[in-house]
Amino acid sequence: MFHNPDVPHAQNSLLNVGSPEDGQPLATWQPGQPIPRPEVVVCDQYENYLETPPEGMEVEDTEVIWWTVASSFSREELRSKLLPVIEKRQDWACFLFSPIADLEGNGRYPSGVIQLLRDILPEGALIAVEPPEAGEEVSELAGTLAIQNQIWHELGRFSACSESETP
Repeated sequence: MFHNPDVPHAQNSLLNVGSPEDGQPLATWQPGQPIPRPEVVVCDQYENYLETPPEGMEVEDTEVIWWTVASSFSREELRSKLLPVIEKRQDWACFLFSPIADLEGNGRYPSGVIQLLRDILPEGALIAVEPPEAGEEVSELAGTLAIQNQIWHELGRFSACSESETP
C-alpha cells in the first residue's frame, strides 16, 4: 500500500477518539484541518480506494461528512441518531461493498465511527475480509472492513443532514 507524504499520518484510534463513557466527541478534528490518516491506508492504490461514493458526491465529501459528524457528536449521541436509520432498513441483501478501514478500524474515517458501526450494524452489513491463507486467491478487499454500499450511503446522507443541524 502507498501513502501520500503530504497528508498527516496518525493512528486515529486513540488520538482522535473520545472515550465512549465521557460524552466527548468521537474525534478532535476540525473543518479546515487535514484529515488524519494512518501511514498505510487500505486500498489507496485503487481509484476512490475501491469505495463507491453516493451519487453526486466524491469520496472526499464522504470523508469530510464523517469527520465533521465525529467531531460534533459523542458516541451515544451518534448512536441514537444512526440507530433509527438502521432499524428502518428492511432489505439487507446488498452485495456491493466498499472498504472503509483496516481490520483494526483505522483508515480514512474516524475509528470511533467504525467501532460504533461494528457495534450497531446487523451481521453481514459490515464484514471483515481476512487476508487469504497460503494458496488462496487474493481479493482487493483482503485485510479490510467492508460495508454494504446501500447502508453506507444512507448513513452518510443522514449524517450530512444531522451535522448541519448541530450548534
